[in-house]
Amino acid sequence: MPFRAKINKAMADYVALRRGRNAISTATHIILNIGLALATTILTVVSTNWVFAVLLVILSKWRVFAVRPRYWWLNIKANLVDFIVGISIVLLVFLASPSGGVPNIWQMILTIIYIVWLIGIKPRSTTYATEVQALFAVFFGTFALSLATASVDPVVGVIFSFIIGYGATRHVLTQSDDRDFTIATFIFGMVISELYWIFYHWTITYALGHMFGDDFVASFAIPQFPIVSAIVLFVFSRGYKSAIRHDGKIRIDDILAPVIFSALVMILMIFFYSVPNFNI
Repeated sequence: MPFRAKINKAMADYVALRRGRNAISTATHIILNIGLALATTILTVVSTNWVFAVLLVILSKWRVFAVRPRYWWLNIKANLVDFIVGISIVLLVFLASPSGGVPNIWQMILTIIYIVWLIGIKPRSTTYATEVQALFAVFFGTFALSLATASVDPVVGVIFSFIIGYGATRHVLTQSDDRDFTIATFIFGMVISELYWIFYHWTITYALGHMFGDDFVASFAIPQFPIVSAIVLFVFSRGYKSAIRHDGKIRIDDILAPVIFSALVMILMIFFYSVPNFNI
C-alpha cells in the first residue's frame, strides 16, 4: 500500500475512533444526568427530606472543587446558576406534597424539567442559551425560595434572593462586551431582594391543583414573585446589552418588544389574576 494511502487510512481510522468515543461519551453523559435527576427525586420522596438530594446535587458538581482552593470562588460563581436550578428543583419536589413512597404528578413534572435542564439547556453556551439559563435560575430559584421561606424571617429570603439575582445577572452579562459588570450584578441582586420583600408581604399564588380536574388531589401553587422576577430580568438584560452596544444609550428598538410583552403580562396578572393574601 502506498505511503499516502496508509496515512489516509490511519486518519480515517482515527476519525472513526474519535466519533465512536464521542458517541459513547455523549450517551454516558445523558444517562448520568438522567440518573442524577431521578436519584434526587427518589431520595426526596422516599426520605421525605430535601437534605440528601441537595447534598447529591452539590456532590455532582465535584469538579468545581477539584482545583486549587484559590479558584473555588471563581468556579462557584461560574456554576452558580446550575447550583440554583438544581437545589431549587429539589426543594420544589420536597414541597410538592411528598408522599413518602410514590411521586405525584408535580414531582414527576419537576423531574422531567430537571432532566431537560441537565441535558438540553445547561450544556449550551450561545447568547440565547445563557439568557434562557438565567431565566430558569431566577424563576425556579425565586419559586422555591417563596415557598420555602413563607413562614421564616424575611431577612433570610432577602439574602437568598440577592444571591439568585446576582448569579443570574452575572451569567447573562458574562456574554456581553462589558468586562466590568460587577455593579450591574449587585444592582439587579438588590432589585430581586426588594421584590422578595414586597411579595413576602403581598403574597399572590396561582393554584394548579385543579388543572387536571376537580378531583385531582396533588395541588401545587406558583407565586407571582418568580413570574415578575423573570420578567424583570428579561427586560433588564435586554436594556443593559443595548446600552453596552450603543455607548451607554438604550435604543428603543432593542427593548420595545420586551417591554410591551412584559407590561401586558404584568397588567394581566395584576388586574385579572390578583387576589392578594396579606402576611403582616
